Amino acid sequence: MSATTLDRGQILQQLRGFSAHWSERIAEWREEKVTGTESSFAQSFWSDLLACFDVNAARIDLFEREARRASTGSRGSIDVFQSGVFIGEAKSLGVDLDKAQAQAQDYLAGGSVGQHEFPKYVVVTDFEYIRIDQLGEDGSHVEFTIDQAPEHLDAMLFLAGHETVSRREEQDASIHAAQLMAQLYEAMVGDEADQDVDVDLVLTEDPADEDASVQRASMMLTRILFLLYGDDAGLWEADLFHRWVEQRTDSDNLGAQLHSLFGVLNTPTSKRNKNLGDLLARFPYVNGALFADVLPLEYFTPGMRDALLEACRFRWTRISPAVFGAMFQLVKSKEARRAAGEHYTSETNILKTIGPLFLDDLQAEADRLCGNKSTSVKALRAFRDRLATHVFVDPACGCGNFLVVAYRDLRRIETQIIKEIRTREGQTGMALDATLETKLTIGQFHGIEINWWPAKIAETAMFLVDHQANRELAASVGQAPERLPITITAHIHHTNALQVDWKDLFPATSGSTYVFGNPPFIGQYTKTDEQTDDMKRVWGRDYDGYLDFVTGWHAQALHLYSDGRPGEFGYVTTSSITQGQPVPALFRPIQREGWRIKYAHRTFAWDSEAPGKAAVHCVIVGFTRDRGAKQRLWTYPDVNAAPVEAIVEQGINAYLIDGPNVLVTKRSQPLSLELGAVTYGSKPADGGHLVPKAGTPRPGHDPIAMKYVRPYIGAKELINGTDRWCLWMADDDFDPADLKASSYLRGQIKACQSFRAGSRKASTREAAYTPHLFTEIRSTAVPFLAIPAHVSENRPYFLAQRFLPEVISGNANFQVADEDGLLFALISSSMFIVWQRAVGGRIKSDLRFSNTLTWNTFPVPELGNTVRSAIITQGQKVLAARAKHPGRSLANAYNPLAMDPALVKAHDALDREIDRAFGSPRKLSNERQRLELLFARYAALTA
Repeated sequence: MSATTLDRGQILQQLRGFSAHWSERIAEWREEKVTGTESSFAQSFWSDLLACFDVNAARIDLFEREARRASTGSRGSIDVFQSGVFIGEAKSLGVDLDKAQAQAQDYLAGGSVGQHEFPKYVVVTDFEYIRIDQLGEDGSHVEFTIDQAPEHLDAMLFLAGHETVSRREEQDASIHAAQLMAQLYEAMVGDEADQDVDVDLVLTEDPADEDASVQRASMMLTRILFLLYGDDAGLWEADLFHRWVEQRTDSDNLGAQLHSLFGVLNTPTSKRNKNLGDLLARFPYVNGALFADVLPLEYFTPGMRDALLEACRFRWTRISPAVFGAMFQLVKSKEARRAAGEHYTSETNILKTIGPLFLDDLQAEADRLCGNKSTSVKALRAFRDRLATHVFVDPACGCGNFLVVAYRDLRRIETQIIKEIRTREGQTGMALDATLETKLTIGQFHGIEINWWPAKIAETAMFLVDHQANRELAASVGQAPERLPITITAHIHHTNALQVDWKDLFPATSGSTYVFGNPPFIGQYTKTDEQTDDMKRVWGRDYDGYLDFVTGWHAQALHLYSDGRPGEFGYVTTSSITQGQPVPALFRPIQREGWRIKYAHRTFAWDSEAPGKAAVHCVIVGFTRDRGAKQRLWTYPDVNAAPVEAIVEQGINAYLIDGPNVLVTKRSQPLSLELGAVTYGSKPADGGHLVPKAGTPRPGHDPIAMKYVRPYIGAKELINGTDRWCLWMADDDFDPADLKASSYLRGQIKACQSFRAGSRKASTREAAYTPHLFTEIRSTAVPFLAIPAHVSENRPYFLAQRFLPEVISGNANFQVADEDGLLFALISSSMFIVWQRAVGGRIKSDLRFSNTLTWNTFPVPELGNTVRSAIITQGQKVLAARAKHPGRSLANAYNPLAMDPALVKAHDALDREIDRAFGSPRKLSNERQRLELLFARYAALTA
């Protein structure tokens, strides 16, 4: 059912008339002792009530709906039923309303009312009393007499289509709506049209590259969505499209009739054929690009028409265009359709980006203006007018969900101001020419999308959210702006965002330009050649091969603002932009252009919109040139947890740390004189012949081969404590004659030689000439520290272990000579893992050790003999605590939920010594305190 076009004043006036009329009738019934009023007067009562809200109940067939009763299984008739809105039951004057309520609930439980048409309200009456219950856990309840009806206008506004829908209800409705669209799509192209492939792969940049049937179905669905929404949202009279499908079409002519309807919607009323049927003639002129292209004639089956009618019965004004747009994009993938439509970018995550960028500030200013009694109407109008001067851009908009949420919330701010203006001018309840009052338009919103189908969805979604905003405005203050025919649209540019000059797309304005969104994440090694060329083009001389593809949008933003255009920008990005080597490459040019971080969300899990994809770890970083802007930082106790806002004292640096503004760059040598040079371990490149897989028995039967068996430690063995060995012939005691005497040794070396000779790498093939040796040999003559290349982010300390020289460390580890144990103590401290987390790279969320980036930059101060000795002693106590449980691997010993108290105590004592060595008078209690010392120390050492 459509939203009414009446304003509050008109509805209120009609409710007063309704109340007076039925109060008189009730008085007459009592005087004349009339009984059985239910059967005689129910339909006229409901008709009169609904007419107050501009609903013609008889015309849209709301009466006497047949339904099954749960209690008896028999069939009966519901008094009045409006699909997706309310069920109504009337009882005779004086009958207990609980009976009417129970009867309505009995019908709803009987199974005849489908999910897509389940009502939100139950309305019962005995003519003198009206009771309204909102279904659901948080549903409201109100009961009043007929003469009090005008006072309860707000409780009945859902009858006018102005209902309050919770975010959860929007999401649920949007999921169901996407399922209906998927049914329509499958009816048109068949369930097997798309295979179970990655959702991204079914998107094409050019509709000409699309399968013809898929292209037609895509365009048809977009138009049908508009018609379904318009039926419920007041774009034309109530359920006009639904009635037209039911009354004027059948499965044989539906395609031809839709073809005619599209032509009518694209033709001004003054130019239409005079012989149009009555229902067709009632459709307004839409204009815009939506119906401009002539589609080939579509042929529908009975199943396709049934799917369309089922969609017509759904209440489309309950959808969230932000959520639905994302899911509408997915109907083209069979894989996505099978996932029940539950994959979308939540509004919570969208608001993390656009809230602190501009929405929060604008909302705060609106609240301040409205809450201050001394604020003049002139000041309110100036703020409202200023909203219309800004430009809002999502340069990787997809189906437009960021733009939709931004526009919706900005319109709510504008409506708040308009309502306050009218209140202060004493216009409450009066008609309003809202076309003059509202200034913000979808024409201020721009998107860039490389794929044609999401771009079309974005255009449609923006028009839908515009109409939703108009309905909210009408519910608050009266009439809404008339948007048909369409003259203003959002600007969705179908192009490659890294191959165009944004200055040519986004007009200069007297206000600010805000750029935001969620550009694609593609790492260093997975970019295509074309994407690499795009990155080089936009970054120019600042290009660094380690930059993620997402940073191309940062480069384009810097160029857009390079002429002094006012504004700010912020993106959701892969967390890698704030970790490791890419940090200086990205943030140095950003800072050079005068930008600083305005707000940031540290690493958290952002659910993918596409089924089957794992959650990715993201950060959100927004930038401003306003040195006076307050910086805001959110942290996450766990990547899947809710954010916690942190206090920012010094400022947010490129590592999303409250600390000095430094950029840590790779070094070939340690910054601190206390640290030794770290290298990779020895590399076998042997096909498993010099280093057999773990669990392989030693060749004890061959004493000659056993001469060359050495303990071997790879990263897995180091962390999990598993036993492994290798054949090591790199020492001076190797005798080539042993190969002749040992068939086992000879066989393993020949197999290694064969493996290397077949390699694609030239260096490996060259090493086939020395098949008895590892290709890279880095053994030590002194005790050394083995450091795994990767460690889980959940470990409380970085895992490392000291070994005697006889142990061979593989190249999945790093290694460094550590005769006295000082380096073991340093890397085992909280100070080091805090540094590693802050400046090191990651694999997904795992910490990635780097000799050049995290070790060589670790700013250890110069240690005196006393301090050095104390640190070494505490490191030995950590090893002693480990040794109490010799059967425990490092993985088990450092389980963050089950560490031995003795080991925890030993690490605390070690941290106390190292914290003092870095300049703290006492043991530090948190990461922030340590980072302050670390960044200050790094700044001093690199000054």
